[in-house]
Amino acid sequence: MLQTAVAALQDKKGESIVRLKIGERSVISDDFLIVSGSSRSQMDALTDGVEEAMGRAGYRLREREGSSDGGWILLDYNDLIIHIFLREMRDFYDLEHTWRDVTRIAY
Repeated sequence: MLQTAVAALQDKKGESIVRLKIGERSVISDDFLIVSGSSRSQMDALTDGVEEAMGRAGYRLREREGSSDGGWILLDYNDLIIHIFLREMRDFYDLEHTWRDVTRIAY
């Protein structure tokens, strides 16, 4: 699941892709995957690319929240939660700092 999502984000030129292994500290999910887009249209392309690739691979989207207009989109696949941010919104929410005590893997 994780590799499918990472490959889709890389294909759409997602920036600063980071995996946070939050399952080490929380029951929310196993992993967060965080990515930045340089514009709202790129955020939409990242979202569409991930949803398409994950659907083809048989993974079901449980919940989608936010929008590119708000600068953030969350895609919940149960074991994997994908956060797609505009650069400045990623800095504002700073999930990497909030979850600084978990394993971090950059792609």
